[in-house]
Amino acid sequence: MGHPALEGRNYVVTGANSGIGFIAAQRFAELGANVALLCRSEQRGREAVADIIAATGNENVSLYLADFASLASVSAMADCLLQDMPEIDVLCNNAGGANGVRSVTAEGFETTLVSNHLSGFLLTKKLLPAILKLAEKRLARVVFTSSYGHFNSALDFDDIGLSEGYSTLKAYGRSKLMNLLTAMELQSRLADSNVVTSSFHPGTVRTPIWKKGGLLARILGLLLYPTMISQEKGADTFIWLASSEDSPSKNADGHYFFKRKRAEVAKFATAEDAERLWQLSEELVAPYC
Repeated sequence: MGHPALEGRNYVVTGANSGIGFIAAQRFAELGANVALLCRSEQRGREAVADIIAATGNENVSLYLADFASLASVSAMADCLLQDMPEIDVLCNNAGGANGVRSVTAEGFETTLVSNHLSGFLLTKKLLPAILKLAEKRLARVVFTSSYGHFNSALDFDDIGLSEGYSTLKAYGRSKLMNLLTAMELQSRLADSNVVTSSFHPGTVRTPIWKKGGLLARILGLLLYPTMISQEKGADTFIWLASSEDSPSKNADGHYFFKRKRAEVAKFATAEDAERLWQLSEELVAPYC
């Protein structure tokens, strides 16, 4: 038998203690990678690490704690991670959730905006030197978990935090649009490097998110449950983009995928909005870089 396919490679997965993040992290560990799980709950994170080690026999699985509703928390965690992983092969920006009512964090951001977009953006910015350092040797990748929900609503740059007209689906859909646009713009900015970025729709997956998004999300979850796919199926394109030899590689070009194929994006998911979102996001996270 040869060496595991990902032996010696460093993978970082956010939102890794449950759902498709956990499934993907376990698969990366099974393939021999050194896997960093970025989680909010220490108890659930420790349980996930223990479960992955037990299932795969790979002890190179570590836990880093951060509250993705706090940019300061994410920034501090990124600093610790960089000390341990000066080179990163793959960053999987997967953490996210839905919120039934509008709320504002202690730092002044609408909760879905910061937990689903700004924290992942800040993390990517801070880890980028380690990703680019690795890319001098071989292909590096950044993968964003987006959603078909990005079709729900175009961005309103005059009200990025949805202070008016808030709804769970609109806030979630816009955050998933931001994930897709960030992948597009990051690829544009790294066009001359050996880094590939992509985003994907996992499908309608049976995950805890349906129970946490308020009454409407719970009702939708009940209605859609018979047609939902397993977490394993939902993680398939995720794992493929992040690890497989036959993944799109340089042809990914910041694109959006579903079921391992390029998928259409909303007409309002434009390169112009991607650049504008990047610039705005840089301004918002600047105090925490």
